[in-house]
This record gives sequence, C-alpha cells and structure tokens, in this order.
Amino acid sequence: MIDERIAERRAAVRDDRRRSRLRRTLWAAVLLAVVAGLLALERSALVGLEEVTVGGVERLDPDEVRTAADLELGTSTLRLGLREATERVEDLPLVERAEGRRSDPLTVHLEVVERTPVLTVRGEDVVRYIDREGVVIDEVTEEERDTSTGPEIVLGSEPPAVGERVAEEPALANAHAAWQGLSGPLRAEVVRYRAAGPDELTLELASGIEVRFGRAERIEEKVRALGAVLEDVGDTPIEAIDVRAPRAPVVVAP
Repeated sequence: MIDERIAERRAAVRDDRRRSRLRRTLWAAVLLAVVAGLLALERSALVGLEEVTVGGVERLDPDEVRTAADLELGTSTLRLGLREATERVEDLPLVERAEGRRSDPLTVHLEVVERTPVLTVRGEDVVRYIDREGVVIDEVTEEERDTSTGPEIVLGSEPPAVGERVAEEPALANAHAAWQGLSGPLRAEVVRYRAAGPDELTLELASGIEVRFGRAERIEEKVRALGAVLEDVGDTPIEAIDVRAPRAPVVVAP
C-alpha cells in the first residue's frame, strides 16, 4: 500500500511538471506572437507617418519647421522620437519654444511659439531683429523693416549673425542692456540708440534731444538725472544732455 501511494504521488508530481512546462511553453508562444505582431504592425503602412502639420507660425515658413523637425513620412509613428524633433525645431533662431504631439495615429502636429522682435539693429547696411532676450532672430531689407518692432540700435559694424546673441558685439550688448534697464516712459521716448562702442552709447529722444548715456550702469541714477534736467529746462531748446556722471549732468545748448 505504501509503495502504491508513493507511485501515485510521483505520477502526480510528474503530471504537475508536465502541465507547468506546457503552460510556460504556451505563454512563451503567446508572447512571441504578440512581439511578432507588434513588429509587423510597427513596420506596416498602418502606422506610417502620413502628415506633419505646423501651427503658431507667422514669420516662419511651415516647411522650415518641417525640415528642422526631420520627421520622415512613412516612418512608424511608434518610433518617431518627438522629443528630439521638437529640440531640433527649437534650434531655429526664430523659435522660442515648440511642442510636438500626435494629433491622430498617422499625423504629428508641431506647435511653435516664435520669438518676438522688440529692437532693430543696423550696421554696414545690414538690418536685423533682436528679441527681448538678446537673440538675433531675423534679417530684413530696409523695405521689409516693420517700424512697430521698436527703436533701432545703430552700430559702427555689422551686427551679429542670425541665431547669435548680442553678447557677440560689446557695443550692441551695452545698448541692449540699457534698453532693458530704462523705465517704461523713458524707453518709449527713445527712437534710436547709437552704439559707437561699449562705453559710447547715445540715446536719441523723439523730441530730438541726444542723451549721452555711456555704459549701461547706474541706470536708475541716470534716468533720475535725465528726468530732473528735462523738468528744469522745460521748453528751453537744448541739443544734448550728458548723464554719464549722473550726479553732475551736463546740458549742451544749441
């Protein structure tokens, strides 16, 4: 009786092992089938990229954005690498930020926020736009220039290339820093920044008065000195005001 029970137990153990091996084999077969199906789907035309749409562009041509994104039509939408494509779009000088998403299984949408020009820089017959952060974002002809982009900075040399920053040219960097530091009312009165060098900045006001500003430092003191002088002179004709030493401003008569 004992031998029979031992034999039955051993047979049951063998049956359990066979069933366990069978289950593992079936699961492996199912997993392989799923992987094979996913690979086949990933390589099929059913998930091939058919269209790249672009939104948010005004100055940029949508094709420039598509070219920068480098998303090849026909590529599986399961392995597009949208983050890398978005980073490539953000490398465009005119792009402040971008976002890429799948708008449907076969379409990718790239939404772009363009940099806004706030200053024009001119030098050696070249006209370029600068944004608030000091990035040179575009080049235009004199006829294309939009005066609503704000005042202009006049250099004695060619401005930095599109895509570069104002720091590449010390005189331009100084003028940009002065523009950033000026108070709203005074900034609105300045129509031109003449940047002959990093220490030689002159502001031209809408009234025709020149302000010899110098370096973009002690800006608040210089603004207060300029305001006090303008208030004192009233309607008296003057040619220039020198605030490079703000505690002792100088008025230049015509």
